[in-house]
Amino acid sequence: MERFVMDDFQVQISIETLSEKLHLSEQEDVEMMGEKLQEALRIAKPKAVYKICEVTEINGDKVTIEDTEFQSPTLAAKLKGIHNVFAFVATCGTEVDAWSRREDDYIVNLWLDMLKEMILVEARKQFRNRLSEKYGIKKFGVMNPGSGNADTWPIRQQAQLFSLIGDVNELTGVELTGGTLMYPTKSVSGVMFPSEEDFVSCSICKRANCQNRKAKYMGA
Repeated sequence: MERFVMDDFQVQISIETLSEKLHLSEQEDVEMMGEKLQEALRIAKPKAVYKICEVTEINGDKVTIEDTEFQSPTLAAKLKGIHNVFAFVATCGTEVDAWSRREDDYIVNLWLDMLKEMILVEARKQFRNRLSEKYGIKKFGVMNPGSGNADTWPIRQQAQLFSLIGDVNELTGVELTGGTLMYPTKSVSGVMFPSEEDFVSCSICKRANCQNRKAKYMGA
């Protein structure tokens, strides 16, 4: 099926929100990061690509989406009765990532890393809202390779997801390194699908101290 690209997200982050996220207490740091924030928002071009894919078969813990097979008991359980999914990749963008890598101060680099994460989070919110509005879906289930416990949906299957979508690097600038990790690192891949209640992989993940947790642990 056809792929769709979104590259016109309007990201707005206030210095107050950023300062709180980074726990900045020194006025000098707040002013410096305020300047970095304005530059980052001017440069950033977060993107997302998605493809509507048919779930063609579920057999035990194996799921076939179009002609691509995945193995995940959780994915198989969540997709029972689902006919189509949105396979997607979203990213903060290569532009702001390349800009941030020119920073040679270790602490500031960590702060910029968090800023890129915030840009990605905001882009994902807008991405979800656009899908909801366009397709009339109120609640989504979301699963991401590598999110959750190791056996929830193994990260090594991310390569299959990229293959299913096709031309991810050309369309978004995101590439796989070593077949599992994405560059820019502030990128996310997965599948979204209609659900009776909102679901993310985090809700079945036992890692208590994950800074990217989006839902509390609810058990498997």
